[in-house]
Amino acid sequence: MKETDSSVAYLRLRGDILDGSIEPSSKLSISLLTGKYETSAAPVREALSRLSAEGLVARKGQRGYWAAPVSLEEFKEVSRLRLMLEVDAFRQSIEHGSLDWEAEIAGARHREMTIRKQAFENDMGGDKVGSLIKENRRFHMALISACPSVWQLRFISTLFDQSERFRRLSLINKGHKSKEESVDDHQLIMDAAFRREIDEASNLLFNHIERSNAQVIETLFD
Repeated sequence: MKETDSSVAYLRLRGDILDGSIEPSSKLSISLLTGKYETSAAPVREALSRLSAEGLVARKGQRGYWAAPVSLEEFKEVSRLRLMLEVDAFRQSIEHGSLDWEAEIAGARHREMTIRKQAFENDMGGDKVGSLIKENRRFHMALISACPSVWQLRFISTLFDQSERFRRLSLINKGHKSKEESVDDHQLIMDAAFRREIDEASNLLFNHIERSNAQVIETLFD
């Protein structure tokens, strides 16, 4: 088995689980996946094993593998940890951030605004949802990119991945009923960060994440 074969199978399967192409709790047949990804069984088994360690795949004894389910309890736990780590990383980034850090945030903001405008001009399809999630992540990661803790950034990135399925399902369920927020949280957060108002910026980010999480819970679980 080539390392590239294993990596390709892993990335494709991971992407399909995260973007909802493979629905939560669905059975993962090795034979079907080998056909879908045009590879042998060994890379698929390796991918399933790696994703099981990440919590995106569940193994049930000798019965095989399933895409991990989504639950309210899991989302709340992931959200709690993300909120705690991300706001702290943001505070550190404001303290250490340079002009290049500001430029990275501004660039991510411009991309996000462009993609969001395009998405809301038409009905919310799967591709547009994926683009919105990608640009939202890019902006949030830019905000914390000046945090000096590599481990903290890694943990936050993992938590983003874990919550991505919930957020995508929420946006798809809202569909064409989605509307742009009347208050642009990202703009307010960016402006406060550029003024180096640490407490104000951190509170804005905290409240923004809390509201976003509440919307996901309302859409998926209420």
